[in-house]
Amino acid sequence: MDGNGTDAVYLEVIIRTMDSPLNLRPRPPNSRGPQTIADFIRRVNAEPGGFRALNEEDVRRNVIAERNGLHHEDVEMVTDQEADDDSKKPDIIAARHNIIMSLGQAIQISSNFLDFISLLLSKEIPTQAAVSISPWLRSQVPIGSIGATQLDAPTPLTQSRVADNKLITIGKRLVALNEAADTALAAANRLRQEINFETKYWQEVLTVSQKGWSTARLPQEPHDMGVKFGFSNAAPMFKNNSVAPLKRAEDGSVRLEYGRMGSKSERLQATLLHNGEVVGRSSLPRPLPDDAPLDDRVKEARNTIFAQELWHEINREGRTLHGHHVRLEQSAVTCALDPNRTISFELVGLDDQDHSRAPLPGDLDAETASITLHLLLSNAHRQNQLKRSERTAANAMRGPPPPYNLLLPIITYYRHEKTLEDCTTFLAAFCGALRSAGIQSSFSMTESINKGSPTAPPSEALMKTLLHPSEVQFDLTITPASRVRILAKPTPVFGTRFSIYLLHPQSNHLTSSFPPNQTDSVYENIKELVRYLSNAVPRALTMYYYPLVQEMRNSGNKGNNGDTPIPPARNTTTWIIHPDDLGLVDDDTETFGVRFAFTSNYTRGDEVGDAAKEPELRVTGDYMEDGKRVQHEWKWTASGPADTQGGGSLDEIVKHLLANGPSSSVLSA
Repeated sequence: MDGNGTDAVYLEVIIRTMDSPLNLRPRPPNSRGPQTIADFIRRVNAEPGGFRALNEEDVRRNVIAERNGLHHEDVEMVTDQEADDDSKKPDIIAARHNIIMSLGQAIQISSNFLDFISLLLSKEIPTQAAVSISPWLRSQVPIGSIGATQLDAPTPLTQSRVADNKLITIGKRLVALNEAADTALAAANRLRQEINFETKYWQEVLTVSQKGWSTARLPQEPHDMGVKFGFSNAAPMFKNNSVAPLKRAEDGSVRLEYGRMGSKSERLQATLLHNGEVVGRSSLPRPLPDDAPLDDRVKEARNTIFAQELWHEINREGRTLHGHHVRLEQSAVTCALDPNRTISFELVGLDDQDHSRAPLPGDLDAETASITLHLLLSNAHRQNQLKRSERTAANAMRGPPPPYNLLLPIITYYRHEKTLEDCTTFLAAFCGALRSAGIQSSFSMTESINKGSPTAPPSEALMKTLLHPSEVQFDLTITPASRVRILAKPTPVFGTRFSIYLLHPQSNHLTSSFPPNQTDSVYENIKELVRYLSNAVPRALTMYYYPLVQEMRNSGNKGNNGDTPIPPARNTTTWIIHPDDLGLVDDDTETFGVRFAFTSNYTRGDEVGDAAKEPELRVTGDYMEDGKRVQHEWKWTASGPADTQGGGSLDEIVKHLLANGPSSSVLSA
């Protein structure tokens, strides 16, 4: 050390440091008593009575009890003694002075120790040590004037290990470099694989987006993409289920998560039954393989959500169609089309079906019903879109939408087709029976096509046809002078109704003898239509053959149509029309003559039943032959005449009967 007086300063710093060593004991824990005045006041207020019930004696007792761990009774016993001890305690000011002096002394000791350490380190690291040296010491002693010498000198053994230690250090560094290189290569491989996976994922997402599907980030999971495969006009519950997350699989492909919709592919299947036996089923697609393209999987999800909504709407509508023979079963909705035919709808999974079954004869009808349901639901979505575009107060206040008309149009269509089939069968047999008797009877059928607006798209015309089946017109010729027009009008509630109109009413024989209903020309079902036509045939034939009486009275020699000769009259009988317009009878007794009847034996009791049985034309004749009264009946059906006695055709029979009426002698007898 220097001899210029700085030794005394060094000694003084060392002595101060050594005389007052640092207290390195841990800091005592905090007392459980009140630390501040606010804490003390809070604790007092928590006691019963607060500050009002607190006095100096109670405080003194509580303090003594907490300090000595005594009970309240023990505190009362030593109160007087403690009161005497309180007078012996030092003054609070003196205690405060002692605390301040102790704090100053501790600060001074720590400052001296810090100066000593900083001055000792200033020899090696002067820049860092100069920061912590006090200004007083810096003014008294220069930086770096004191230092420490090496305590342990290197030995020959440690010197010989220096080269080995350097080699070990170099080896450790090389090993660390190799490990770092391996880690970097592994990270590069993982990054390259991750890039390949991301490229594959985004390529599939981009392909789906380019094909028209709406893709976007999910609101709840912004780091994932989602695709919307449903319909914006669907019911709320199916609209919310029509968004699927596009998760990335481990191999980088897109995993489509269906959510609440379920991962099972489903379709609505229509089954047609005849007397409880399955005669037709709608076709179902095969399930997709696991490695199917993402676009096909999205389409499959769309078809599944559409089938689920269709099944939901069918059940909603089925609850309102009990009057149309619709039953809701556990897993199917069944509709009775007629007493023999039934159609049922069921939501089935594609994985649970046999796709190799043999075709059935009614597959086409079942497939038509299934396609019709899908078209009707799509039309309901389109109508929802139009209603939402009309921002009116009525739409704003409207509650949940009513059930869609899905099953009712199908039921109406099938029953209308069945009624037309029955009507066509009856009219064919009707005309066949009249033609067997030689009457030129015929009918023609014309279907009126529902033509929409010329500017309307074809889809609207198709929907109009599905919702409102076309009317069918039958033009029936009973006799050349008795022609009627039958109009079949389908209605969703009452089934097919018929309206009858007379063609050429000025010259039509039925205008005066048996016109249709004047006030209400609607016939509720085919049974009423058959009843009217069966009653109209005898009256039409009566009016058809009545002009023959006048010709015979004039002793003509030609028939009604100019081809058949009229036999000469052998009597002076006067023929008149029967009071019921059912034939021609003599004017005197009304017992001789010809009477017409037409029976059809139609046993159908309601709108869904069996077809009509074969109609039959009956002619009853009372005439004189060899001086005797003879009564005979002739019958004709569509198969031919059942009895031809007395003539082959109805014209010949009627002329024979009129020519062989009762004579005057017979009448007098």
